[in-house]
Order: sequence, then structure tokens, then C-alpha cells
Amino acid sequence: MDNHKKILLVVLPLIAVVILSLILVVEPRFNTTELTVEEKALSIITDVIGIDLSRYSVELYNNNSELWGSLFREHIDYTLESNESKMRVMITFGNGTLIHWDLAKIDSLPLSPIYVEPLPDNTLDVVKDALQRYQAYSEDSVVEEARNVLNTVTELKTMNKTVGDLKIRITVRDGSINIDWVRTKNGLDFATGLSINLANGVIDGFTDESRFFKIGSTDVNISREEAISIAREEAKTYTSVTLWGIGTFRFRVKEEPSTVRLQVGTANFTSYPYWDVWFAADPEVYSVTGVKVIMRADTGEITYSSTTQGF
Repeated sequence: MDNHKKILLVVLPLIAVVILSLILVVEPRFNTTELTVEEKALSIITDVIGIDLSRYSVELYNNNSELWGSLFREHIDYTLESNESKMRVMITFGNGTLIHWDLAKIDSLPLSPIYVEPLPDNTLDVVKDALQRYQAYSEDSVVEEARNVLNTVTELKTMNKTVGDLKIRITVRDGSINIDWVRTKNGLDFATGLSINLANGVIDGFTDESRFFKIGSTDVNISREEAISIAREEAKTYTSVTLWGIGTFRFRVKEEPSTVRLQVGTANFTSYPYWDVWFAADPEVYSVTGVKVIMRADTGEITYSSTTQGF
């Protein structure tokens, strides 16, 4: 046997081994299966919310989906029952990712979930632990920012606090606590889509739609005076009102607006600054009290106008 053949006999098996190794690396494993949406919800109940499912009988209560704008939402609800209490856990996915969960009691007993780890005595620490678990699940950058701002808070009381351009807003009322985070630009607050609700020390609602929210513009190019002028011309186009069963009446508004507000509006997860201008009727016609005009503060485009009614 010549040297060339000997070399081939040695090299060819080695090539075969290398090719087989590459196939095993690239080829997907057939026993790898993606979790169903119901299995994902159960995993979230344990790993994110922190509830000990081994202490409950678990029953699927609801599984439905809907197309909400560009968002495909899936709603999975479970009923959890133990000797101590009965509650419902409602999970919502948006385009396959967790965007919301709620806890709701369905008996007369207080909402008192059984957790894998006991809750801290301090409600502030309850929120910190929840965000830590959620960040491990989601890896969203805004959650890390939210935690950094929360770490500057020493007590859960009604307050606002800003670090950089991220503001935490805390509202405490009648045993309930609402916490949300907003981006502050040009003195205006733009929603991030991240919020937490607590009742009697228990987190009963959590929302994170931050991956879908975006800021369309922060510019305020239309001054207050310009906004009033644009809105006045629009309001004056309402010269009559028709009331069902009564008739049609002449209508006009006062020359100066009663309210002028610069605020942020969000549609389809995109936020813009808006002027909201309201002119009172002169005089009121039955229940018709005036005209509201809303326009983009960056462009002056009127996005809404209508008569208003009071009863």
C-alpha cells in the first residue's frame, strides 16, 4: 500500500468524526419542547410571583386570546384553592412575553397567598424582592433602572422622586399602594408601562409593557397662546347642537377657554405631548356644556374635538 493510501485511511475517519460532531452541535435536539402558554403561566406563578403551588389545588379557569392593535394577547387564569383561602391568578402575555398579572380573592377571606419564601415584614422590601425576581425572568433594562430608583426610597408613602430622567410615583390611599415609573422629558411625564399595585402589603397587580411603549416626540413647538388660538377656531365651528327628541339649537362658546392643560397622551403605545383646551358654552344648551379640543403640542395637529356634556 502506498503512502497516499495510508494517509487517506488515517485522515478520512478523522474527517468523519469532525463532521458528525458538527451535525450534533447544529442539529436541534428532538427532546427539546417549547412550553405551552399554560405551562409558562404556571412557571410565572412560581418563579416570578413566588407562590408555592404545592400548597394549592390548581385548576385552569380560563384560556383565551385576542388581537389588540398590534399586540397578540393571551389570557391564562388559574384558580388556586387551599384550606386557608381561594384565589384566582390571572396572567396576560403580549406577543408571547409576560405583560401583566393579577391576584384576586374569590371568597370572603383576605387575600393571603402562600409563598415559596415568606414575605418580608417591610412592604418596601416586598416590592424590591418582587422586582428582583421579575428582572431575573425578564432581563428588561428598564426594570434595572426602576430598581435603582426604588433603592433611593426609604419608605412607601405618597411621593415622587426622580433619578436621571426616570421618576418613581408612589400613591398611598386607604391601604392600597400604587407605584409606577415614568420618563420625565421637558417637564412632562411619559409612561414606561411599568407599574405595581399592592393591597394590605400584598402585590395584587403587576404590569410591564415597557418593551412596547415608546416616545414619539418630546417637543413642545406650539405655545400656550398658539394652542388657544388654534382651539378657538376649531371650537367656533360648533354653531349648533342637536339633542335627540328635543330639537336643534344655536350654539356658541365663550371667547376665552376655561381650562388649558399641557399633558402627555398615549395611543398604540406611542406617547406625545398634547394641549387639552376646553371652552365653556355661552350659554349652556340643556346638557351641552362646551367644546373640548385636543391637539399635538409638537405639530399643532388637532386629534380630537367634540362638544361636552354635563348632567
